[in-house]
Formats: sequence, structure tokens, C-alpha cells
Amino acid sequence: MSRILLPPGLAGRAFSVAEAADAGLGEGRLRGGDLSRPLHGLRGDGLLTDAVALARGARLVLPDDVAFSHCTAAALLGLPVPRLREHLWPLHVMRASGRNRIDRPECLAHRGLESRGTTYAHGVPVVGMADTWCDLADLLGLDDLVVLGDAVAARLGTVTPLAAALGRRTRPRGARVLREALRWIRVGSGSPMESRTRLLFVRSGLPEPELNLQVCHDDGGFLCVSDFVWRRQRVIGEYQGADHFESFGRGDDDISRRLLAEDSRWKYIEVTKNDYFNTGRRHAMLSRFARYLGVEGAAFRPSRALESRFPTPSMVCRGRG
Repeated sequence: MSRILLPPGLAGRAFSVAEAADAGLGEGRLRGGDLSRPLHGLRGDGLLTDAVALARGARLVLPDDVAFSHCTAAALLGLPVPRLREHLWPLHVMRASGRNRIDRPECLAHRGLESRGTTYAHGVPVVGMADTWCDLADLLGLDDLVVLGDAVAARLGTVTPLAAALGRRTRPRGARVLREALRWIRVGSGSPMESRTRLLFVRSGLPEPELNLQVCHDDGGFLCVSDFVWRRQRVIGEYQGADHFESFGRGDDDISRRLLAEDSRWKYIEVTKNDYFNTGRRHAMLSRFARYLGVEGAAFRPSRALESRFPTPSMVCRGRG
């Protein structure tokens, strides 16, 4: 016996059981194996496998005064978090302090929405970027908070909203690591690995570079825009991510840019993820930068004392129930 087709208004999306009843679907059809059950009272036409579809569906069965927060907000806002925090479940949801907690096994409930700024992403309410950065302090380590803060500062064009969000908190969780992260956050980082590489430079004793700066010829003509620039020493650092290797055109452009910079008496160093993660290559890369920058005695290993003060939390987000 063939299944009853879903009405056009319900096909291809998540819908509430109440919507289904209004459309004339009975309980038997709602138990069909082709429908997913992501939350109590919600059905999906197929699996809900991304944060946007899941959040849009969840809004149909959650109270109107709820906003998504923490890891869920980061996913909806497109903010970088470690892979451990890139999860669909549980959904992080937040309500004002005077309201009852959301009591669903698929949700991790938080309070305090009245003290956060909110916005909309993909049509659903979320805690704003700066407040999400603060909220994630008890789930992320120092470097991850700097990476996240760099991304927020790049989107907003300033670090000020991050400082303001932290200043509004009364005894926030992770206050010490948030204050330390704020010292390192900069406008101009173009990717998480650019942020991590900049931290590596500075902790290793190299001077801090300018970020994604326009470099010009001596006559003032445009030369290139580079990830890390030390103007006085005429040194350029360029982080080459996976996209650098994916097409001939991109690689050819990067080679041309390097040759133009070197012809104009700039020293040009390319960095990849292996230069960051591989101990031997990292030492060689930092030595090369130190030589070009005229730095002696750089400490090519980040301080263990710093790592022990701000370890990366290892706890996993778990829903209630």
C-alpha cells in the first residue's frame, strides 16, 4: 500500500504535528518511516541534517520567547568553532531568567536572554555575535575564543562590541579567559588559521604583523593585499589554505603575486597548515621569519605556562533528560 503524499505546504520541510492535523493527516501517516522525528511534536520530510533546517523546524514547537544560543547560535551565524562544537544536538536554547527552562531532551536550556542582544539568522532568533562569544567562554579555550572573536570583529568591523558585551556581564563564566582573549583579538583576520598563525608569531617572539594590508610599489602603485605584513622590514607572510591548491587559476595568481612582490624587494613567505601543526616545519618557518625580520632569540614554542592557564575545555554539550 502506497503512502499518502504530503500536502504541498508540508512537503520538503519540517512541520508540527498540529500543522499536520490541520492539513488532514492522521496519526498513522505521522508514524510513517519516511518522516523524521527531530523533536517531540515535530516531523520532518526526510532527515534534518543541517543546523538551519533543524532550527527552523524547532521554532514551530518551541515557545516564541526562545532564542538559539551558544554552539547553535554560532552555527546559525556562521561563526568558527572547533569541530567538537559543530553539532546538531543538543540545540542550545535561551530564555529570560524569569521564564521556565525549556524541558526537552533534545535541548540544552540556558537563562539570561534579557541581558543579551539578539538578532535573526536564517529567519530564526539567535543571541547576537558578541554575546555568543561571551557565552562560549566555558566551552572554548583561549585560542578558540580569539579565533571566534577575530571572526566577529571582522564581521562588525571593530572589537568594541566584544568589549561592551563582556563589560555588561556580572560575574560571567570564563571572565579571566575572555579578558585575556580580548587582548589578542584583532580586526582584519581572514580565516581561523590566519588567527592561529598570528598568535603563533607573537608568542614566538616575532613582532605583530598588520593584517590583510594593501601593499604598494615604491611609486605608490598597487602591488597586492597580503595576510601578514611587516612594512618596515618589507616582509610578507601569506597563509595558503586548501583553496590555494584546488585550481590552476588560483595557484597561478598566487605565484604571480609572489613574484611581483619579490621583484619589488619584498621578502615573501608562504605558510600552510603543515607549517603550523608539524613541529619541524613550524620551527623552520618561524626561523625564516625571524631571520627576515631581524629577530634574534625567538622562542619557537608557545609558552607552556599560557597553555596551562587557559586549557581547552573537554566537556561535551549534553541535553537535559
